[in-house]
Amino acid sequence: MKTIIGEGSLGEAGMRVKTAGIRTWLVLLAALLAASGCASEARIGAMIVPESPDTIIGKSSPLYSAIEVGAVTGGSATNPLWQSTVTNDNFRAALEQSLALHAMKAPDRGRYLINAELVSLDRPFAAFDMTVTAKVHYTVLAAASRTVRLDTIMETPFTADFSDAFLGVERLRIANEGAMRENIDAIIKRLIDAAQPGQKLSL
Repeated sequence: MKTIIGEGSLGEAGMRVKTAGIRTWLVLLAALLAASGCASEARIGAMIVPESPDTIIGKSSPLYSAIEVGAVTGGSATNPLWQSTVTNDNFRAALEQSLALHAMKAPDRGRYLINAELVSLDRPFAAFDMTVTAKVHYTVLAAASRTVRLDTIMETPFTADFSDAFLGVERLRIANEGAMRENIDAIIKRLIDAAQPGQKLSL
């Protein structure tokens, strides 16, 4: 018995093969772009959170010049031949400078001590749109008693695309910086909420 295959079936099969081939080529191209150049660590200035109308506090706030940065852990140095990461020193500097811009950083010993652990930095190996999610565990202690007043985890994604940078290593660094900046912004807003009357950081 002779089997007859219609032209339409052959056309659809050919289209599927062609589409699969294009997708494979795009993935390989993304990997090549990601591997081009050298990876560099997230920059401090790009992780600093600027002041906004939602994050302005007054001198009457319990947070005003009251927060000292304690332990900052979980970061790592960047291997130029691998992926961009965030160092503890750069994370600390960005956190301290962000708190200072928001009038929260204590000039010396603070009323509160904030510790930050970078739990994970979820990064793609290769992609056109690089989405990185930063997960940070923050604890805020009363400096005098060392009792925990706030314990929270912040997860913040950020996407960098071709409009941000052509090379994959640069897009990944920008995505890292954006995810960390969003994370610091999230904890600042959480601190402000916790300092409202009757909340965990209120006086």
